[in-house]
Parts: sequence; structure tokens; C-alpha cells
Amino acid sequence: MDALEAIKKRRSVRSFLDTKVERKDLLTILEAGLTGPSACNRRPWEFVVVEDRTTLDALSKGNLAAKPLLSAPLAIVVMGNTDKAIRRAPLYWTEDASAATENMIIAASSLSIGSLWMGVWPEEEKIRRVREVLSVPENIVPFSILALGYPKDEGSPMWAVSEDRAKAIHWGKW
Repeated sequence: MDALEAIKKRRSVRSFLDTKVERKDLLTILEAGLTGPSACNRRPWEFVVVEDRTTLDALSKGNLAAKPLLSAPLAIVVMGNTDKAIRRAPLYWTEDASAATENMIIAASSLSIGSLWMGVWPEEEKIRRVREVLSVPENIVPFSILALGYPKDEGSPMWAVSEDRAKAIHWGKW
């Protein structure tokens, strides 16, 4: 599937089949994250792949947005390594982590694997919870959780050109 088709096909999946994602597909998704653009090529991201049911359930506790983890067969927790951050622009790691997350959800879409991007950063309670569950060191900041698996239902893609969406495009000036 070409990139634009994968982008247009992508949707947020909140209910997953109890089917394991093939290791080769998971590695393809991770590779997409690792090849994301990065300010000054610092690549300040770290990924934790979570397949253990108890850990997935623990990550969902206390976070209503993370309820889909209860049915997801796996998750990738995207984090920023502040030791790798640019000193003059220490929060650029968040943009790099966003790009890595986006690359992974598009790669998943291209493989017909459903995904859901759940934010963690900058909410202190969510950051604390992820740190606690995954034993994350202080220089690593939890950024997002990406639930992955095969969708329970077809649903419809998020993308559609509509008059409302077209109003968001400005040519030349506002």
C-alpha cells in the first residue's frame, strides 16, 4: 500500500481482536518509528514494547483514554530521552516523539493493523503512572502509548475531504 493510501485509511481503533501481531510486522512498525525525522538528528526517542497482559492492564488503570489497552494485544510506549535532547531547545524531543509515533501509526495502517495514539506527556499523573508501571528512569519521559492490534470492526477512516476541513486550508495568507 502506498503512503498516502495508508494515511487516508488510518483510523483510531479502540477495540481489538484477541489476535497476536506478527513479530515481522511489529519490527516493521518499530523501524518506521526509528526512521522518523529528528531535530539535529538527535533521535531522542526510546520505545518500550509491551505484550504482557498484566502490564497492559496496569497501564490502562487510572487513565480513561487508555481503556482500549484492555483489549489490545500489544502497545508501544514512546518516550523521550532528555539526555539526548538539544540543550538550546530541550523540548524538541516532543516533536521528535510525535513524528516517531505518527510514523508508527501510518506503518500499522499500511499493514492493516489498527492503532490508537494515547497521549501521556505533559500530564504529570499519567507520566508518573507509566514510570511506575514500566520502571522508567528519571531522564526518560513517557510521551505516548500506541495501542496496536487487529480491529474488532471495520469502522471508517478518519480522513474525508469536507467543506469544514477545507476551511482549515489558507493560501498565501490567512
